[in-house]
Amino acid sequence: MDEVWVVRQDRRRHELLRAKLLEAAGWQAAGEGAFMARARHLEPLGRAASHLAAARASAAQLELFAEELRLAQAALSEITGEFTADDLLGEIFSKFCIGK
Repeated sequence: MDEVWVVRQDRRRHELLRAKLLEAAGWQAAGEGAFMARARHLEPLGRAASHLAAARASAAQLELFAEELRLAQAALSEITGEFTADDLLGEIFSKFCIGK
């Protein structure tokens, strides 16, 4: 790393120091819409995108539309962790006092 001399009142030197520190840390500015993903996440993300595109194409047929959305959610669950319809119902009914 190059040397950077900093004077308290010299704002340009502060910016130069900041740039050099970011460069040394390996930081790169990401463009709009860019995101970081682990390699193991890329396949499920690709499958989810494919299922969402298929859902968009089959919007007139509700059964196919719903199935494609379910498959997209299943692909994303590989990344985020499983949350099934039974989990959702359990969450909903855990808030109610039934039979008491």
